[in-house]
Amino acid sequence: MRRLEAWLEDRHTGTFIDDGSTVEFVYDEDASAPISLSLPREGRMTKLAPARFLENLLPDNPRARRWMAEAYGSGTLDTIDLLAVAGGDVAGGLVLLPEGQEPTAEIPELDPALERDIATRIRAIKDNPDAWTAHGALERFSLAGTQGKFSLAKVEDDWYWSNATVPSTHIIKPARNDLPGLEDVEAATLSLAVRSGVPAPTAHILTVSDQTAYLVERFDRASAEDSPLARRVHTEDLAQAFGLAPGAKYDPAAHQVIDLLKRHDDTANTLQEAFLQQLVFNTLIGNADAHAKNYSLVLHPDRVEFAPLYDAVPVSLYPQYDQQLAMRIAGARYSQAVTAAHWRKFSRSTGLDTDWTMQIVTDVAEQLRTESATAWATVPGPQAEHLRAEISRTTDATLRN
Repeated sequence: MRRLEAWLEDRHTGTFIDDGSTVEFVYDEDASAPISLSLPREGRMTKLAPARFLENLLPDNPRARRWMAEAYGSGTLDTIDLLAVAGGDVAGGLVLLPEGQEPTAEIPELDPALERDIATRIRAIKDNPDAWTAHGALERFSLAGTQGKFSLAKVEDDWYWSNATVPSTHIIKPARNDLPGLEDVEAATLSLAVRSGVPAPTAHILTVSDQTAYLVERFDRASAEDSPLARRVHTEDLAQAFGLAPGAKYDPAAHQVIDLLKRHDDTANTLQEAFLQQLVFNTLIGNADAHAKNYSLVLHPDRVEFAPLYDAVPVSLYPQYDQQLAMRIAGARYSQAVTAAHWRKFSRSTGLDTDWTMQIVTDVAEQLRTESATAWATVPGPQAEHLRAEISRTTDATLRN
């Protein structure tokens, strides 16, 4: 019997219990909020939901998990074992620790991240995309996804490695050598989203020594009133909300997301509106890889919010990847094929008000078309020209009645 203690925003909220065949999650009687829509405080949860929730906190690639296990001294690649050593800093507000450990009882472990150490980590990931963690480091973090990355905590003006007592504030993603321009493109895309009326975190290019990497502020962290350290804010991605394994992240269709959001939305339909904004933006920029793990929810004790846009990349720049949309729009498989008629059909099939839906679609498309003309100034010339042309084509098709 193995236990993984779950601390939610510094309060013990429950325990994951692995009996060797099944992982279950048991809430404390005074738990203030659910840790997932798939793990309700009251009512039934599916048998596999607790294990799948945890799996979605780890890297998708088994090779990256193997590297993590070796770096942190885990004896196995088992999810519980990995998170017992790496769950100090994960996505959302949780801290996951072995039985008997308490994050609030410890003095913050401030381990400075020197410029040369950050540069070394960036270089290591560019050389080996699975080398997310460093052997012998005091840091303890786990991030999901397929692209190599690591986390840092900015405390006042200095960088530190993150752990259970020092929440990370930023994620650093060095681009693979075979994906030219990716760092600049990803940063410019989030900036374009904000300029197009779609909330997104602040992103920059980090330059240290002779290395560069994409740097983005975490939307699941906030400033603390009485501490220079950040405060964790609880979130989950849609794969977790659906109770899916990471490998099923392409399974949910957009209409299924709408159905899920309707059950938790307010009278103003703010969840559905936010998702629709992001779905339109991702479709128009050609982000074919906008799957369930690239949309998230913010879980508060009394309400659910939709998280800002993140991991948005115009995949058309990299034709070696599948260009079919992760979430089709009324049957349309490719961004270039989506028209206003598809969005109207989508609204009818999901039970959304068509005028309301088309107003959101039109607003995002018009702002995106306007802002795209100047949004790619930091992107290499040929890529910038390609993006302007593609977005002009997709927005014209969407705005043409």
